[in-house]
Amino acid sequence: MLDLKFILQNPDAVAENCARRGYEVDIEQIVSLDRERRETTGLLDETRHNITALGREWKNATDKDEHRRKANALKEDRSRLEAQLEGIEEKLGHILERLPNMLDPRVPVGGEEKNEVVRVVGEPTSFDFAPRSHEELGRLTATIDIPRGVNVAGSRFYLLMNEAVQMRMALTDLFTKRAREQGFDLVSPPYLARRETLYASGYLPFQDKDNFTVNDSDLSLIGTSEQSLLGMHVGEMLTQLPLLYLGDSMCFRTEAGSYGRDTAGILRVHQFYKLEQLIYCHPSESERYHQLCLENEEWLMRELGIPYQVVLTGSQDLGAPGRMKYDTEAWLPFQERYRETTSNTNMGDFQARRGRIRYKIDGEKGFPHTISATGFCDRLIIAIMENYQQEDGSIRVPKLLAPYLGTDLIPVRPVEQQRPMVR
Repeated sequence: MLDLKFILQNPDAVAENCARRGYEVDIEQIVSLDRERRETTGLLDETRHNITALGREWKNATDKDEHRRKANALKEDRSRLEAQLEGIEEKLGHILERLPNMLDPRVPVGGEEKNEVVRVVGEPTSFDFAPRSHEELGRLTATIDIPRGVNVAGSRFYLLMNEAVQMRMALTDLFTKRAREQGFDLVSPPYLARRETLYASGYLPFQDKDNFTVNDSDLSLIGTSEQSLLGMHVGEMLTQLPLLYLGDSMCFRTEAGSYGRDTAGILRVHQFYKLEQLIYCHPSESERYHQLCLENEEWLMRELGIPYQVVLTGSQDLGAPGRMKYDTEAWLPFQERYRETTSNTNMGDFQARRGRIRYKIDGEKGFPHTISATGFCDRLIIAIMENYQQEDGSIRVPKLLAPYLGTDLIPVRPVEQQRPMVR
């Protein structure tokens, strides 16, 4: 949420920021509604004062009926002004809650095509054979079963099996140990969240269609544990900073508007597992913790030997709550391109304002900054499978993971172990 005072003092900058992000906004309407709000508030305060003054005069009033008539008229004015003020504030709030965050000056203007490559680590993996997709590799090694996932829950669901499940556990353990050493608290939050929680995180109203909602309730399945970790402190006054959390959860997304994109494999699905770094910090330490989260993301990629690049995303490829976002993208040999495996966003005080989350430390008051960054998600398993594949469809296990899996090779299973579906 942007501060109304900031908007009124910087109308041109806010309008330009919205244009860079692809949002339409009528700044003049905000100015007009604020003026109307202040005028109505003044009249309401005056009316309430007159009602109080009239009440004090009741005992000495010579004409009680006339006195009562004036009091009733003032009370009607009060009710009218209160309703008028409520309507103005509702209109103003509706506009303000739909304004995106102010961009960091370093963010390139434009969509995905304007993303800037910050660095490239490692050479793209090449083979002397035609690489297979993770979908085919998963079938051959019996580690991913998409048809039966669809059989259970419909399109864009899958079963992770055998060594792939062990990989998830191993990668989770490795990242968690590093984060715990850095002072992160590990949190396994509810997978359901109230609308107030989603609003505080900035996912509502901007991404309302991407949520799986529960009928006849105020609840939705979380799209990321970032939402839950924001909900933990809604309405609180924090007395210490920083607060470092590592959320451990399944995530659920409708992927509204993405149909026709990445329909093969498990790159874009309705349910996936993720570790999420969420940090509340003093504004002066915002950049430091943004970089810390990025270092953690890159650490796991480097340790696994996965070729990757880090990009600074463009203004229109950045979610509304974000000021600045880095994406870490792994090389996928079958697609012959880099694909996002983690993202890392500095939100500034946008989420804290929406969630009424403040801090008071040594007499200083303010809104903390929040940083939200993926630690690990299932997409990394895709990158491992494709970059470590062998010509026969087997998959070498990275040295980092071999002790966890108890093997250095995931073999191609016999056809009967691949369990093809027969109708």
